[in-house]
Amino acid sequence: MTGAIFVDEESEPAAGRTYHRASGGGIEFGEHAAQTLVREFAEEYGLEIVVGGKLGVLENLFVLDGEPGHEIVVVHEARFADPEDYDRVPIPCRDAPHIGTWRPREGSPYPLYPDGLETLAFGG
Repeated sequence: MTGAIFVDEESEPAAGRTYHRASGGGIEFGEHAAQTLVREFAEEYGLEIVVGGKLGVLENLFVLDGEPGHEIVVVHEARFADPEDYDRVPIPCRDAPHIGTWRPREGSPYPLYPDGLETLAFGG
């Protein structure tokens, strides 16, 4: 989808809020970030993706459900391998209680994490 990025739409029930975050997952030992994206999209959404160039790296310190967190996010360009998959969104995640959806460049009511993702994804 032009002018949008694929994100995880998640909820934090204790805080009563919904937010968007970068799709992907944890890098396993010996795995490159691009390989992680391919594996995670297949596992979580049943989607085959083609990963492009690295856009940047973001560091995120946060609190979720009262617990502190720290993540390093490697952001890559990517596209769905099958063009028909662009019409399947939103897609329920197979192993977590959230969905994958499109976030338009402008007009989303939800915050996007980590900070700086929108700038990397859409350009400065």
